[in-house]
Amino acid sequence: MRAMTGGRSSRTGFTLLEMLISISVSLLVLAVVVPFFRAQVLAVGTHSGRMDAQQNVRFGASTIDRELRVAGVGVVSSQPLIVQAAPDAITFSVDFATRSASDLGAVYYDPDLLPAAVVSLTPATRIVLPLSAIGYPDTAYAQAGGAPSSAETISFWVAPDTASDGGGLYALYRRVNDTPAAVIAKGIMVTPGEPVFRYFKADTLGKVREIPQALLPIYHRAAIHGSAADTLRSALTDSIRVVRVRLTGRYTGRDGTVATRTVDTGIRLMNAGLLQYSTCGDLPRFAGPVSATLADPPPAPRIVVTWPPSSDEATGEKDVERYVIYRRDPAAFTWGEPYASVPAGSPSYSFSDAGVKVGEQWAYAVAAQDCSAQLSPLSQTGTVTIP
Repeated sequence: MRAMTGGRSSRTGFTLLEMLISISVSLLVLAVVVPFFRAQVLAVGTHSGRMDAQQNVRFGASTIDRELRVAGVGVVSSQPLIVQAAPDAITFSVDFATRSASDLGAVYYDPDLLPAAVVSLTPATRIVLPLSAIGYPDTAYAQAGGAPSSAETISFWVAPDTASDGGGLYALYRRVNDTPAAVIAKGIMVTPGEPVFRYFKADTLGKVREIPQALLPIYHRAAIHGSAADTLRSALTDSIRVVRVRLTGRYTGRDGTVATRTVDTGIRLMNAGLLQYSTCGDLPRFAGPVSATLADPPPAPRIVVTWPPSSDEATGEKDVERYVIYRRDPAAFTWGEPYASVPAGSPSYSFSDAGVKVGEQWAYAVAAQDCSAQLSPLSQTGTVTIP
């Protein structure tokens, strides 16, 4: 519409062409801006989801670290430190928390805890260890005065998350004694061949060696820690010094892409080994037999010496740390200085001597050495001749 003013016309509206142009420009701007903002929203959501996945598993690993690191606090001498060592579960004893202000040995004080969560288990409150059919305990653990042990039994394990809508995810659970299990972390992914828990023991040379996964799970089946029955696989739980925890969190974005975040941490058991030796004063017991055979003939001869473990290694005083090997010419009157040594901790032992030559004769002897460096009587071999 046009209006006449002073002989000239003035325009007070927009033409159809101008409106079409402005609408086209607006649509063009929206076509550029909307995908940009949508991409930003998706990026923020993806980043937030990945952070949630990482924080989730980090919280789970830190919870295990906080409690497992002090395992053994408040346990009595007959109570095992590690009860269960499995690829996806671990159970241990610790006076972690108390509801009594007079329990000065506990790590934490919380008056709101359940009474069943602050005292050791008994056969009457026996539990089934996670992911197993093993019941624990078979006996009641008491302090010197007869009062029940204050060390409770704590379990952590990873199992399928029934609330994950069939997504194949797992959850980290925690249970104290026979109280209901609590979910610590969710959205965990378990990959075959990557166990959640790995266990390491220290040899007498101070080196940390992993317990093979083929030996797991292991349980402290002996009712009394340190008893004559506490041998072999039961005693293997007592040798654990470091536990490695690996948790992987998974996040699935709106576009279907999967992102994973892994937390891998090693936890040293600060109190492991404090109850390992009941004594360390008597001479270690070792009766052999020790044998030496020619394993490889000339031109590169090799003699292999074999012997069984000392009866004081896994039972008795449990103080055998290494085996000392001697070698001498049959014409010599004394054994002289030790020739080699092998750390304790194996089900059977052997030593390979490649430092022999054609025409030589050698005899060998082995002695067990305890934590005070005392040696058992020597167990000798016959003479081996290298032709």
